[in-house]
Amino acid sequence: DEPTFLPARARRIHLKRLMTSLDPKSIFERFDTGRGNDEIVLRVDSYGSGHINDTFRVVVATTSDDGARPTDASSLRYYILQRINHEVFTRPVEVMDNILRVTEHLSKKIADRGGDPSRETLSLLPVKNGDSRRRYVIIGGNYWRLYHFVSGAKSYEIGDEDDGTGPNYVREAAAAFARFQRDVADLPPPRLHETIPGFGDTRLRLAQFEEALAADPKDRAGGCRPEIAFVAARKSEAGTLGDLMDMGEIPERVTHYDTKINNVLMDEGSGRGLCVIDLDTVMPGLAIYDFGDAVRAASALGAEDEKDLGKVGFSMEKFELLAEGYLSVAKEFLTDTEIDYLAFAARLVTFTIGLRFLGDHLAGDVYFKTQREGQNLDRARTQFKTVADMENQYDQMKAIVDK
Repeated sequence: DEPTFLPARARRIHLKRLMTSLDPKSIFERFDTGRGNDEIVLRVDSYGSGHINDTFRVVVATTSDDGARPTDASSLRYYILQRINHEVFTRPVEVMDNILRVTEHLSKKIADRGGDPSRETLSLLPVKNGDSRRRYVIIGGNYWRLYHFVSGAKSYEIGDEDDGTGPNYVREAAAAFARFQRDVADLPPPRLHETIPGFGDTRLRLAQFEEALAADPKDRAGGCRPEIAFVAARKSEAGTLGDLMDMGEIPERVTHYDTKINNVLMDEGSGRGLCVIDLDTVMPGLAIYDFGDAVRAASALGAEDEKDLGKVGFSMEKFELLAEGYLSVAKEFLTDTEIDYLAFAARLVTFTIGLRFLGDHLAGDVYFKTQREGQNLDRARTQFKTVADMENQYDQMKAIVDK
């Protein structure tokens, strides 16, 4: 739910300019791949569909013993070079510390159970001639990092249909997020950095909304009275999960905070959920927030900014797949209280995102990028319509969780 700073075409132009204004090869060579000087950079291409960071795939080849340029495709290796958007992630050093601690912990857990850490978790490469734990370089005020490329895997979007003969991608993604949560549940102290304070706290989001409503700098409140009333009618529920955590009834856990299914790489051979990616928002939070956000993202029937609310709704089929996949693993570590609030978390997270859209509309569209007037209001309306659908089907959602 982070802002889309640039539309697709503008972003392609931005990436092209970025590549021509820097020397990706020289940035890559600041990292220690463990190969010495035996690698030749063949090309650097923009990669992926992310909206926040700038991501490139680096293709390298290993030279032969006599230093000749390789011609065999088997000698090629791949890396992911990424510029962290420090306008969004304003504490990049803390972000990197969190990622390093989590990925190192995951790597050990995966190896101990006989898995393949090179494919089942992200792996940051160290910098040359620096602190042994440093995994970033700063060039021109920008923070860059290098990951090993996970081979034989791909991500899917909602709407990418499988043929029904293999694993379902929605179910597999949910199970992968649960494995991630399970494996980091025993991460040793200290507590991870809270890199975006209050990120998943609906109480904070409600307070921010109320501030925007009171100020109403663009005089927009009059045009969204039904949405303001929708928020007011549910105000008493906003603090439910945060209050339970404060009282110790729900534990704080390591939280991913961006659980879209395209943040899980699926094994191309088996179709199974392989590796959880996009770890910039990993920080302390609520495990069931991650489940709720996965439901919000995967179960929507319409586009996020759909103007025709008749096309907007909630897919119980997707919810059942998510619950089945998630609980196939999460029952190992969630408390009974957390499980009791899973269905509610889906409602609350969806409400929270709608609250943020509505507050940004009132504030003048200062956070979420818009391409047209009223887009954030339309986004809020789709979230609230989905919340209403969830409320109408809440007993069925609870029954699915309780199966």
